[in-house]
Amino acid sequence: MSTHCCDVQRLHDDLAALQDAIQNDDTALATQIMHSHDRHLRQYIAERGQQADLASLRELLALQHSLSQDMLSRRDRAAALMRGQRQSRHAASAYQHAQVL
Repeated sequence: MSTHCCDVQRLHDDLAALQDAIQNDDTALATQIMHSHDRHLRQYIAERGQQADLASLRELLALQHSLSQDMLSRRDRAAALMRGQRQSRHAASAYQHAQVL
């Protein structure tokens, strides 16, 4: 039996590491892990072809979907905070301008 460079456990480990990086707001590490995971997934599929375990791939897809939802939620919260800060700056500026008049 030949050894494979990538197995399902490694793919799961990649996603667990990605989740940790996202939760720790380490975007540089998250980016590296995403690229590495993509490479590992492509290698897994290339090595296994139609022999790939579909149930495991479906599970990985569900994990990826969950991570994507988490990243979208984090992006939306960050955007809301930025809008709030921008509105606060505009309000402070308007208040200062009104005091000058």
